[in-house]
Amino acid sequence: MTEKRTGRPPKYTEAQVLKGIELVEQAGGAPTGDTVKKTMCAQLGVPGGINAQSLDKEVERLLEERQHQRRERQVAALPEVSRAAVKEIGAMVETAVLHHLGQELEGLRTIAGKRVAAQNIDLSNQRVQIRDLLSKIDHLAEEIADLGHAKVEGEEQLTKAQAENAALKARIADLEKEQDFRSQMLAVMKETLEQRPEVAD
Repeated sequence: MTEKRTGRPPKYTEAQVLKGIELVEQAGGAPTGDTVKKTMCAQLGVPGGINAQSLDKEVERLLEERQHQRRERQVAALPEVSRAAVKEIGAMVETAVLHHLGQELEGLRTIAGKRVAAQNIDLSNQRVQIRDLLSKIDHLAEEIADLGHAKVEGEEQLTKAQAENAALKARIADLEKEQDFRSQMLAVMKETLEQRPEVAD
């Protein structure tokens, strides 16, 4: 039967289309919407104005349906022995395919397991390296803190030494001034003594 249509009803029947297909094939042609249309109009009295595109879809559907029915008839005509042999072969093929797929799956699982194990080892090694790096970072932080404390202590000692040095310099300057004063006093006293008149005998 033709498929349901929602538009204008066709100007031909399914039987006419099947007959048109048969006539085209008998003439050695390939059934299409265009060839069947020409044959139907010329030999079956179907009026013109047929939509060749819609007819082409109908021809394709009928050809597929005919092929399906032919296959069913061919299978139905097979003896029971052939049917049993086909079933046995099918079961053997199914078993072989399933066995092959099972082997492939087992191999893939083995490979996947090895990869997961290797990744776990790599992850464990990375964790060890990370712990070592964190330990080194903590150690460096402690050293930096110690250096900071030492720097502060060194700066304090330097400031104290500079203050002591300044005090010593000031003391030296004072001593130098005092020494100059004493030298001047001695010079004055010496000059005074040298200028005293001699006592007569």
